[in-house]
Amino acid sequence: MKDPVPLGETVTMTRRLSQAQAEKRAEARRVASELASESGYDAVTMTAVADRIGVSRATIYRYFASKNHLLAEIMAEWTQRINDNLRRNPPAGITLADRVGKAFERIVHMAARNRGLTSAILFAATSSDPAAREAFPSWSGPVEVYLKTLLGDEQVPNLEEIIPVLSHVLFSALIAMAHRGQEPREAANVLRTTARLLLSSA
Repeated sequence: MKDPVPLGETVTMTRRLSQAQAEKRAEARRVASELASESGYDAVTMTAVADRIGVSRATIYRYFASKNHLLAEIMAEWTQRINDNLRRNPPAGITLADRVGKAFERIVHMAARNRGLTSAILFAATSSDPAAREAFPSWSGPVEVYLKTLLGDEQVPNLEEIIPVLSHVLFSALIAMAHRGQEPREAANVLRTTARLLLSSA
């Protein structure tokens, strides 16, 4: 459901935020995550976020150009949380393919625990909204971040060619699980196979 900018209001993205403003933006992301978790993408509107926080809709629009922009920022945060998890608890495995396959399996199961939010942020990540694309510019970005964490100092030939392929398979698997009801086990199997085929020589 589209939630247009009210007439007479101007979308302003604040680049230098005070602590109070940063906290308000973080609260908006938290509330949007809750709404998506409860009822999916359509439940996240700027009005609903503003009402739950207790501010005007104009205030939310000063921080986020659209709901897709807001959800794309949540996707970027999600990427960081996953990467932190991989750094703190590296997946075990003799080969890089093993480690990547287990990392993807972990990501799938994390996404499966909250399909409403997963579905919502996937809608935002595939949006043509310019503000959303600025907040989440590339499907390959998360996988590149994850692989650099998993690789450490290890070098992989043709890594720049491998990353986009892994990225598209990961997003396809998440979409199949979140939007089409595929079982996490099936999605994880596809990702493990892809990692093995692309990285078996690494």
